[in-house]
Amino acid sequence: MKPWTFTTYTVAAFACSGLALALLILNAATGNEMLSTLLPLAIGALVLGGIFSVRARVLRYRNRDITKS
Repeated sequence: MKPWTFTTYTVAAFACSGLALALLILNAATGNEMLSTLLPLAIGALVLGGIFSVRARVLRYRNRDITKS
């Protein structure tokens, strides 16, 4: 399996954040009927998106060579 790149991690982080937002909107649209299910899923998606975002940032800084300037 090919290792993920900066772009792949960035898109995954954006998708997870979008999923969390969609789950929160769905929760509001249903009048909090599925709060006990949707809220933990949204929090999990935000955490996963944050992990992907941090990993993308680490890859970005690792690929930049600041000694060449």
